[in-house]
Amino acid sequence: MWMPLLAPGRPKYLALADSIDAALCRGELLPGQRLPTHRDLAEALGVTVGTVTRGYAEAARRGAVRGEVGRGTVAAPAGQASGPWWGGEGAGGIDLGLVTGMYGLDPDLGAALQDLPRRVDVQELLRYQPSGGMARHREAGSRWCARYGVQAGPERVLVTAGGQHGLLVLLSVLFRPGDRVAVGCLNYPGLLSAAGLLGLRLVPVALDAEGVVPESLDEACSRDTVRGVYLMPGAHNPTSASPSADRQERLAQVARARGLQIIEDAAYALTAEEPLPTVAALAPERTSFIASVSKAVAGGLRVAFVAAPPDMVERLELGITGTTWMASPLCVEIASGWLADGTAEVVLRRKRAEATRRMACARKLLCGLDCTGLRQGYFLWLRLPEPWRASDFERAAGLRGVTVIGADAFAVGQTAAPAAVRVSLSAARGMDELERGLAVLAQLVGETPRPVRAIV
Repeated sequence: MWMPLLAPGRPKYLALADSIDAALCRGELLPGQRLPTHRDLAEALGVTVGTVTRGYAEAARRGAVRGEVGRGTVAAPAGQASGPWWGGEGAGGIDLGLVTGMYGLDPDLGAALQDLPRRVDVQELLRYQPSGGMARHREAGSRWCARYGVQAGPERVLVTAGGQHGLLVLLSVLFRPGDRVAVGCLNYPGLLSAAGLLGLRLVPVALDAEGVVPESLDEACSRDTVRGVYLMPGAHNPTSASPSADRQERLAQVARARGLQIIEDAAYALTAEEPLPTVAALAPERTSFIASVSKAVAGGLRVAFVAAPPDMVERLELGITGTTWMASPLCVEIASGWLADGTAEVVLRRKRAEATRRMACARKLLCGLDCTGLRQGYFLWLRLPEPWRASDFERAAGLRGVTVIGADAFAVGQTAAPAAVRVSLSAARGMDELERGLAVLAQLVGETPRPVRAIV
């Protein structure tokens, strides 16, 4: 098995990530090749397991490795090992990969900072606060959850440093290493990464146009000991599946019958004008609901609210303590102010309108192609015709300066990735850039893939 050489003069975890990068470039590591386990590598290098964990995490951030259920850490597929898949700061080309909150429509941060001293004691925001959040911030979170149709008093709401942090805390508190959690067979890569870091086993279940199929979830529970399920109301990432009220009711019934803990991640639920049905409203006693402000208001603040069952609040607060101690009080104060004074609603309306305009543009330029997206969605799911494969199309688009994300990045475990790519409509810096990127994709779909390599 491949073993790294750590260059002197660098922190060991960075040297490990550097060594993985170099091995990929030299061909010593091949895409999909398994890397040593954290413990085996730590013993071989004479470092701590924590150092190896940090090194693998840094390599994953660069796009050089990824975690796979049942296989551990593996080298990333070709084309993903040169850096973060979204290209990094200042990257050239057209980004139709990262789903952002449309930065040009974000609130005025300068005005908010100027207004802060007139509203609150700003020095208070530099001090340690309760891990679950300041009382007024939890009240703001309660009101924000109600925006999704989830009624939870402040005593049930916790503040986290963004939706991803909330997800990591929930997974680490609700489950133990080795536990099985049912998820849609194509899913949010941040979920896959968090589960891999925590040693959880994700059980893929079938998806349809309304998301997770209840019968498939129930079958998975009959086959294995499943402890929980991860759901996305509003718009499933990456397929744009949107559950009906009936579907949510049936999922709640299965979860109750099987004793499942539910994590409901509403990252894109507010792209719809009216509150969409949530499982949290139907089964609050077993559902932890993540209500982030990232896509709706501003992603850089890293603020989210978690509405939890009453008996889970104390444990989750300890989980926050053990990860970041607390979300930044300054960032949460800014977000809470925008939620209270109506700024968030104004921004949300602007972003919905722009998303509607961009989706209309996409449907026009991709007319005749097999793609799915909600009318006000931030992304769409483009199914590719024969003989395209997702990885080949992603690579070919990248060579023409357009970033999209192939289905392989979303596949859970050994799920066969379909010939499809996720196309973000929100990251392009304007309609002209979006149109140019979509035109490249529309042309590329009609071409014949070029062989990448020959094998005898």
